[in-house]
Amino acid sequence: MLTLIRQCTVFAPEPLGKKDILIAGDIIGAVSNPGQIEIKGIDFEVIDASEKIVIPGMIDSHVHILGGGGEGGPATRAPEITIEDIISCGVTTVIGCLGTDGTTRHMESLLAKARGLSAEGITTYIFSGSYQIPPVTITGSIRSDLILIDKVIGGGEIAISDHRSSQPTFEEFARLAAECRVGGM
Repeated sequence: MLTLIRQCTVFAPEPLGKKDILIAGDIIGAVSNPGQIEIKGIDFEVIDASEKIVIPGMIDSHVHILGGGGEGGPATRAPEITIEDIISCGVTTVIGCLGTDGTTRHMESLLAKARGLSAEGITTYIFSGSYQIPPVTITGSIRSDLILIDKVIGGGEIAISDHRSSQPTFEEFARLAAECRVGGM
């Protein structure tokens, strides 16, 4: 399916002015000055975007994709996020994290949710761990998670000065940073 978005104001991220954008399936096929894209011999959709602004998808680097909350007990846990919640804000990439709840929410579930959202059409990554040290992981260490699981891009979200943190020592935090460094090499 081809879609031609006409006369939109484009920021990519610098301002490009008025442009036409050709979308082929889920790929940007061309960005050109208005009226320069010609399509012949096949059906295509045209969207008049003369009053619209088009930007690249946003990246949200801290999303509790499994839900959050729970400080007030089980009834206060927030539900899992949906693809509609994410894309309605212009976000096309998320980095999922567990947050404070490394007990009733699990790394395996976080990875599965990230893969599910990817299958729905957005880009996803995850942080291995939660607020506490030692961190919860899938393979037994953040280093191994980083090396073996393509969706894992770091350790986090480790709480340092939050009242819900495990109050890690400097040495524990430095050791965790070294694990991330080596795993990310």
